[in-house]
Amino acid sequence: MIKGSRILITGGTGSLGYELTRQLCEHNEVVVYSRNEERQYEMQQQFKNKAVEFRIGDVKDRYTLEMAFTGCDIGIHAAAMKDLIMCEEQPTQCYLNNVEGSRSFIKAARNSSIKKAVGVSTDKAANPSSVYGASKYIMEKLFAEADQYSKTVFCSVRFGNMIDSRGSLITIWKENPDQEIKLTHKEVCRFFFSVYDGAQTVIQALELANGGDLLIKKMKKAKILDILKIITKRENIKVMGLFPGEKIYEDLVSENELSCCFEEDDYYRIRQGQINPNPPAMFNTRNAEAFTEDELTKLIYPE
Repeated sequence: MIKGSRILITGGTGSLGYELTRQLCEHNEVVVYSRNEERQYEMQQQFKNKAVEFRIGDVKDRYTLEMAFTGCDIGIHAAAMKDLIMCEEQPTQCYLNNVEGSRSFIKAARNSSIKKAVGVSTDKAANPSSVYGASKYIMEKLFAEADQYSKTVFCSVRFGNMIDSRGSLITIWKENPDQEIKLTHKEVCRFFFSVYDGAQTVIQALELANGGDLLIKKMKKAKILDILKIITKRENIKVMGLFPGEKIYEDLVSENELSCCFEEDDYYRIRQGQINPNPPAMFNTRNAEAFTEDELTKLIYPE
């Protein structure tokens, strides 16, 4: 566990940022950086008497970021535009936030001479079919490139869907199980884990990742249909068709990444420029282990 560091988290008021703050503030100083005043105020009330500071700022504003980085040892870049449909409809905003925002973070981190920076990515960056996935794929490449020209160690972490994140469809469905809910495709299958595990994965990357690495957490899969059946207690769910950019299956490691992919315990490590003579098989929701019904129920409704 990281201790005694000063850590800046962009997107610090989001579900992942909140959980990272909660887990890290016991033994570190945390700087929450976001542009959401209301959520910052709420977090201020919840983290009273903790070593947590709050800075209002846009991730695209490098100068404000550099000021927020003052005295920091570590940077976690979790800020992003994440809604798949909004990113498809407004690709310019997705590009500005996810690509230019990442460039801004990298420049600020390098100018601030922090020791390590991790970028938070998504399984949609593997074989991207959407604007969101493509923007995160570019973010991963930007972090890998930055590591080649900086004393700061840059790395990335890639994982799937946090089932209990604020604003997610599953959270909305749980709050309104009796509403009319439609499924895009009966076979849509995704990787899932909790926000707690998401934060743990980022912390693991901070501790284990080398410069330029992309760490990918192994996860279990679940069909969206099975999740809806647990939440709604209904067997028949209407199907409306896939959204633009939406896949039926999701990859964690793509075919073109296998040559430099190494399997290590509960994660994969993609090492830029290092060839693995015995690469692992592709890891996706076709061949991954599925949650049992009991496991999935406990994930959706934790005790």
